[in-house]
Amino acid sequence: MNMNHDPVQVILEREPSSSSPLLVEGFPGIGLVGNIASQYMVHELEMTYIGAMNSRFFPPLAVLLGGVVNMPVRIYEKDDLVVITSDIPIHPLACYDVGKEVVKWAKSIKAREVVCLAGIYLMTEERRIFAAVSSEEMLEKVKGEAEVFQLGTISGISGSIMNECRVNELPAACLLGETVSENPDPRAAAATIDVLNKIYGLKVSTEKLLDRAEEIELQMHQLSEQVKTSASEDMTGKEFPMYG
Repeated sequence: MNMNHDPVQVILEREPSSSSPLLVEGFPGIGLVGNIASQYMVHELEMTYIGAMNSRFFPPLAVLLGGVVNMPVRIYEKDDLVVITSDIPIHPLACYDVGKEVVKWAKSIKAREVVCLAGIYLMTEERRIFAAVSSEEMLEKVKGEAEVFQLGTISGISGSIMNECRVNELPAACLLGETVSENPDPRAAAATIDVLNKIYGLKVSTEKLLDRAEEIELQMHQLSEQVKTSASEDMTGKEFPMYG
């Protein structure tokens, strides 16, 4: 199939340097836990931009970072860690194609494991972290560090990616940070990173994230409003509503 006609493409400026990286994804969802956590990791670890994902399913949006135009779904790396972070939520109708491409690319770079960062909406202030995995073998890895998500569903892009990992026998875990509302929740994102650190031996300090929690909540709210406006102005939105 011609690449230009593929529903989703990975566009790299350079290949990842690691021969078997850990791949972490963070797309917007409940509490914006996934993208707050992934973007914070990129900045805190001073990760290097290596490419982006593009799709006709994404809204016509360029993200400005320090005045430079960037695509809304970006890929970064440092050492043996690769992070996919996104400023846009993925519409349910696009999740299958995007999830399939993420896992296809993960296999092409010989990722040893995939971790999805997301939120879960519960009516408590405990900020627990729940974990779901792609295989029985992965359960031992998360037990003791997160509460095993025994029964329920993982919706959206993280659910699609986890399904693809299961089908492709690629070890994967989904860490779900507990949040009490749909509002951006940097504290849940910080708690999720803390558990990620414990499971995978990473050293991402969450101190700055907690210190700037209120500022980040405001920034994320403003960005989400801008993205919604962009999507509603897109004439194709009637056929393919980006935000339901």
